[in-house]
Amino acid sequence: MAPPLYPRHLRPRLDEALGDTPVVLLNGPRQSGKTTLVQQFADGAGRRYLTLDDAVTLLSAQDDPV
Repeated sequence: MAPPLYPRHLRPRLDEALGDTPVVLLNGPRQSGKTTLVQQFADGAGRRYLTLDDAVTLLSAQDDPV
């Protein structure tokens, strides 16, 4: 069983930022929970989570940024 996750107070600000901007950068120190937060947020809101750590996604973004 996975341990419970801490509530993130940043979540409402992500909602607000995505209200008028299609892409939002979440930046912070390593292992601070950025990926976990964004994946949970995307799943709960029906949004897609993409990472440029994936080679295919990175190439796609470089070939056609739109």
